[in-house]
Amino acid sequence: MTSKAVLQMTALAVGLIAAPVSAADCRVAPVQALFEYEAQTQTILDVEAAMARAQARHGVIPTEAAEDITRKARAELVRQAEFDAAYGVVRHRMVALLQVWREGLDDAGDQYVHFGATTVDIYGTATILQIDQAIAQMDACLADTIATMATLANDHKSTPMIGRTLGQHAQPITFGKKVSAWIGEYSRHRDRLNELRKRVRKSAALKGPVGNYSGLGDKAIAVERSFAAELGLDEPYLSDWNGTRDVIAEYGLILGLIARSHQRIGQELFLLQGTDIGEVREAQSTGVVGSSSMPHKRNPRAPERLIHAGRTVPRLAEVLSDDVVNFFERDNTSRLSPVIEEISVTSVDAVRRLNNLLGGLEVDAVQMRTNIDRTRGFAMSQSIAFALAEHMPREEAEAITKAVVANALAADTGFLEALLKEPQVTQHFDRDALLKLLDPAIIGAPAIEQVERIVSDAQGEGADQ
Repeated sequence: MTSKAVLQMTALAVGLIAAPVSAADCRVAPVQALFEYEAQTQTILDVEAAMARAQARHGVIPTEAAEDITRKARAELVRQAEFDAAYGVVRHRMVALLQVWREGLDDAGDQYVHFGATTVDIYGTATILQIDQAIAQMDACLADTIATMATLANDHKSTPMIGRTLGQHAQPITFGKKVSAWIGEYSRHRDRLNELRKRVRKSAALKGPVGNYSGLGDKAIAVERSFAAELGLDEPYLSDWNGTRDVIAEYGLILGLIARSHQRIGQELFLLQGTDIGEVREAQSTGVVGSSSMPHKRNPRAPERLIHAGRTVPRLAEVLSDDVVNFFERDNTSRLSPVIEEISVTSVDAVRRLNNLLGGLEVDAVQMRTNIDRTRGFAMSQSIAFALAEHMPREEAEAITKAVVANALAADTGFLEALLKEPQVTQHFDRDALLKLLDPAIIGAPAIEQVERIVSDAQGEGADQ
């Protein structure tokens, strides 16, 4: 095989790079698979093969060695039972893997495999590849989330519900408006992930034991650039990140922030489907049991899991961010791999649960209107004050409105009745005009436009920004 042919074998290595994931493909299994023995071993072998090809390209090792290493970079040649047996003796993952793998290599490959490398670089780059693929899957899930939210917001852009501040009835909004705020939030989450991914894809590392390219030869920097390109990654940072791991910490912190959003939405939907509010209901399959002792109960299920994710994912992110505080050039005290696996799998699973919850959400518009009317019109007090302000100074209009509200509460009457008893109101508005001002179903044009534009922007973004 020619040197050119060796370089063309890059496809074998970059096969581990995830293809673009469609938006309607939010699945946990692909992320779980990244961390299973066979896939993880294949990633490590692909990293080793990419390094060998890069070294061959710059004349550091013979072409035939890179050919052999690339051709035999197959996880099937490093069976788990054999790896486990070797690891049980040497207690070093890289050494155990190389011992088993080398048995199948030719003399050239055996002599030059892992040439000048350090375990930290190989496993660090493999971790970067796993994170890159996990981000791709997470982004697809978030695109799914936004698409589901867009449908929900558009369907309910004119569905009035009470807006609440500090736990109290404030002013009517629409359920579509509420969901449109979530769309903006999750769009920003996608932006954060995409910005982070640029840094992840610059984090391939081939810098040697202390990060200064020692042992890698005079062409080490050029080799590292070719190494990253072989893996389908971008030109790597010159600075050594193994002593800081800030990019990995950032990954955890962004996932933690996303989980907090899940937690807040889950908590709100938990409350909104409570018996005393009853404005939404999550879909539940036939046969699902709400309570072992109270057959009438329909307990929230998905919201509880979202709340739990919002408590656990940020804790995992703390472990990754703690690892920014390292000892000198490199250390290995934190054992990041299990944490990266758990936070990645848990995060994708949480988005999937959110998408299923939103996709099957039942919105009770009648109950929403009933809840608005519980304050007997007082939630529309701002509309009255604004309308009066067209006929008198604003301060006077507000004072009259406040007085009417106080009188109504004292007399235990509704807002309309109290307004009709106030001459300073009735000289400008008759009963029909007041009914119109007090109707929460009459939604202002800017409020509708707000939702429509947010939905339109979200649908225009598609799966890939």
